[in-house]
Amino acid sequence: MFSPQSKKGKVTRWDAQIAFVSSCLPRKCGIATFSTHLSQALEKNMGSVAASFIALNNNGRYDYPSQVIDEIEQDNLHDYYKAARTINSSEVDVVSLQHEFGLFGGPDGIYIKEFLKNLEKPVVTTFHTVLQSPSPGQKKAFKEVAAYSQALVVMNKLAISFMTDIYNIPRSKIYLIPHGVSESEYREPSSYKGQLELQDRLLILTFGFLSPNKGIETMLKALPAVVEKHPHVLYMVLGITHPVEKKHNGETYRQSLEALVKELELTRNVLFIDAFVDDEAMDCYVGAADLVVCPYHSETQITSGVLSTALSKGKAIISTPYLHAREALTGGRGRLVNAKDPVAMSAAVLRLVENPGERQALSEKAYALGRQMGWGNVSKQYLKTFADAMELKGIEIPVLQETMHTLSGAAGN
Repeated sequence: MFSPQSKKGKVTRWDAQIAFVSSCLPRKCGIATFSTHLSQALEKNMGSVAASFIALNNNGRYDYPSQVIDEIEQDNLHDYYKAARTINSSEVDVVSLQHEFGLFGGPDGIYIKEFLKNLEKPVVTTFHTVLQSPSPGQKKAFKEVAAYSQALVVMNKLAISFMTDIYNIPRSKIYLIPHGVSESEYREPSSYKGQLELQDRLLILTFGFLSPNKGIETMLKALPAVVEKHPHVLYMVLGITHPVEKKHNGETYRQSLEALVKELELTRNVLFIDAFVDDEAMDCYVGAADLVVCPYHSETQITSGVLSTALSKGKAIISTPYLHAREALTGGRGRLVNAKDPVAMSAAVLRLVENPGERQALSEKAYALGRQMGWGNVSKQYLKTFADAMELKGIEIPVLQETMHTLSGAAGN
């Protein structure tokens, strides 16, 4: 249960036990990274070690940290029942379920329902994907998870309307909490470039897992017109091939991109970094970028850790109009270009390469938004949501109202 720590009659923090049901580092997965950052921020906020993990696996073996108290093999239904028993018999106060269809077994990830159905603890589910046009199976699975959860977290205002209008989920159950980002003071790209030996280059960056939906070929086809005028431009593609893509198709997509680079005679202007980098290295690469490009094909992506990271570092951003970008880049915080349009992408890139003042204006507005998304603030909003979920489950928290005064930036539901 929550144990308030008092000072002069005022509650300063909670000590809660939170179990994350999620992929977990060192598994190379964006949601694993998200969960790790959130758990660390919660522990820093509460001043205690508070997080444990039920790690979701996909036929992989990992050297997990001691915080992992159980594992679920994605396609083993028995593991879902076992994990529920593990949590029920533990001192866990609340479960933080990170939902993405591909993390769970069964048709449309329906196996997670069996875990939730047998769980006795309150659940807060974070939806990393909210589909605007779900299949009947996806819609059913989504609604099942929502029904067994006391609170639901989304990271985009559009997701709220999807959930109420398409999935008929009560608005009162939904919390809007942004994707968290690291908190650091703004630094000019030049202050990072020395570490990468790129002092004389104008760096354009695309980062994150590679897959055909990433749209890298659009940017490559846009690049010749840019480097013809500005030969010092370097386009860097940072990230490993998405594990699911690699499992089914190997490195076919990456190899097609490398072949296109040679065909377009761009070998001096394109650099692939095939690595899953740690936070420090990511900070350096993104910090060094003069321009971040998200040339994605799909317009349905409603949450993007890549976009959130770029905003937090104050980057000038060009993106295709997928759902998260359409919301986040309004008000002069970025530029939108239609997907699969190299001509329009080339024009947008040239404009920002040739107008540093415009790049700086975009950067300042992006950074202002990113400042609101720091993990410290985000973790406080999650604490408020966890407390609400506990109350709905009938768990008394006598100090709730007094504690809430210490948690600024509570989730807006």
